[in-house]
Formats: sequence, C-alpha cells, structure tokens
Amino acid sequence: MPRNRGWGIAVFVLGILSTIQTLIVNTIGFADADTGSAFACGHQWLTCNGQIIPSLTNWRTLIEYSHRINVPILTVLLLATAIIASWRYRKWPEIPILSGISIFFVILEAVLGAIAVVWNEPPAVIATHFGVSLLAFSSVLLLTINVWRIERVWEASLVSGVPLPIRKPLPNRSYRWWAWLSGPYIYIAMYVGAYISSASVGGLFRGIPIPTESASAPHHALLLDWTHRSLAGILVLWVLVLFVLAVQMRNERRDLFIGSIFALSFVVLQAFSGFYLVASHVSLPAFLTHVTVVTGLFGSLCFIAMQTLPPSSGRHVEDSPSLGTGAGSKA
Repeated sequence: MPRNRGWGIAVFVLGILSTIQTLIVNTIGFADADTGSAFACGHQWLTCNGQIIPSLTNWRTLIEYSHRINVPILTVLLLATAIIASWRYRKWPEIPILSGISIFFVILEAVLGAIAVVWNEPPAVIATHFGVSLLAFSSVLLLTINVWRIERVWEASLVSGVPLPIRKPLPNRSYRWWAWLSGPYIYIAMYVGAYISSASVGGLFRGIPIPTESASAPHHALLLDWTHRSLAGILVLWVLVLFVLAVQMRNERRDLFIGSIFALSFVVLQAFSGFYLVASHVSLPAFLTHVTVVTGLFGSLCFIAMQTLPPSSGRHVEDSPSLGTGAGSKA
C-alpha cells in the first residue's frame, strides 16, 4: 500500500464536501435570482444593508445573506482540496489542471455575483453567471471523480507492478465528436434558458408540450419559448445517440456506459421538469428542480467528454521502487 494513504482519503473527502458545497451555493444563488432577493442586502458588497451581520427578519435578506456566507466556505474547502490534490497528484496532469480550472470558475462566479449586485442585474450578466456556476460545479465534480479514480488505479498499479492509465484507450472518433460537441451545445441551451429566467419571460410560457401563447405576447415570449423547447428537444436526441453509442462499447468502456446512463436519466428528468416549470408558471420548487437537473446533466456530459481524452498515467508523490524508474525514486 502507498505510504500516507490517509492523504488520499482526506483529499477525496474534501472533494466531496467541495462538490456538495458548490451545489449548495449554486442552489441558493438560483433561489436568490428567482425570488428577486439579490438586492435584499442593497447595492453593497461585502456588507449587507450596511452591516456585517444584518437583521434576518426578512426572508429575502436571509436568502441573499446565506448565499454570501456560503461562498467563502466553498472557497476555503476548494482551496484546501486543490492545494493538497495538486501536491499529492502532481504527476497526474488532470489534477493540477482541474484544480486551476475549479478555482478560476469559482472566483469568476463570485465576481459576476458581485457585479450583478452592484449594478442592476442585466439579464446577459445573470445568464452568464448561471453558466459559470455550472462550469464551477462540473470542474469541482470532475476533480473529485479523478481523485477517486487515481486512488483506485494506484492500488491496481501496486498489484500489477506497472503504472496503469487512468482511462482506457480512446473510443471511436464519432463518439468523441458527439461527446465534446455536447458541451458547447448544452451550454448554449442553458444560456438561452437562463436569459429567459433572468428576463422574467418564463412565466408567459403556455402549453404542454407545444407552446400555445400568442405571437403578440410581450418580450417575444413565443419566439423564446419555441427556441428553448427546440434546443431542449434536440438535446434529448443528442444524449440518446450518446447512450446508444455507449451501449455498443459497454464491455470495453464501462465508464462511458455508466456516464451515458446518468446523462440519459437527467435529460429525461429535464424534459419533465421543464413541463412542470411551464405548468406551475415558474414556481420556485419547479425552478429549483429544473436547474438542479440541468446541473446534473451538464456534469454528466462533462464527465463523458473528459473520459474520451487520451489515456494518461502518473505516479503518486509516494513513489514505490517497483513503479519508479529506480529504487527509492521520488515523484
């Protein structure tokens, strides 16, 4: 067994906590935007209504303040995860890269949130904030998953006596194209949905599953509704193709098969949660359900795309003689 394996357990636990905390921050942020609570602390940041700890008798102030205090908690957890993981797994290129990406998007998310508070929440900024929040969650999720996979590979390497790759050989080129293009596509679909939400147009949508609102509806609601539903419908077909292709490779690429099952499950739930959103006229429970499902779908597609990268192998900091280039070598 590798020395100091406790560090691996510690990093994995920190990664799980960081992933959960990112989801908490995002969920409160979504509730913040949907309930119009973003200005409950006034146009001030870092203080709230001129106070470090404000009176929380107003529920909107509670939502906004909860969002603000959870962001530093996430920052501390993520920094601890990234620093320890980058030290322990620095011979694995995925970990330093994902650590840097995670920190970048979490900081960018906080900056965009501050901009939205100081100014009057332009819909484009809020939509961008939503997209960045999902990128932050997915990067933290992938960091945690890769820590877990590296620990498993390390144990297998000790048994086999040779360094093993973290991923199996590349799938066919067709699958790689479908996997990587799904990321930009779902991001565009999410941006349109976030813009609709931030512009307060979603409540004008009518009809399940076909839009029935009038062409004269304000804010071009019919055009936005058709655009969003069309993008969502194509996404369902896209994920179905990914699933069918993964089924054909399920014996040699079980990771892609499992990832596609998650993606297919989330995209089906996304469709039903979208209908729930329209039927409830964008109620808060429906909205939070929809964005949570989309978060899971985006994370699943990011995992699938990453698993199509070329195989890589590395060594822990605690390198063993049997796996190193020489006796007693250090990573």
